[in-house]
Amino acid sequence: MIPYATSNDIARCKRVIERQLRKHSIVVDSKELDKLTIEIMDLAYAKGGSYSDKTIEQFAKVYIANFRL
Repeated sequence: MIPYATSNDIARCKRVIERQLRKHSIVVDSKELDKLTIEIMDLAYAKGGSYSDKTIEQFAKVYIANFRL
């Protein structure tokens, strides 16, 4: 599981990531969204970032721009 993350953190981050995906007209199923959320949260944690909406939004923007799902 994700270090220091609560189920509320995961749900909130998932909503932030889903908004970013919609902005780029990217549609994923719930399983893929779960996987993507964990990946982005892991990246944020590894870089010393928090799970705040702003931090997750920035990581999601870069992830989506560089990895075009």
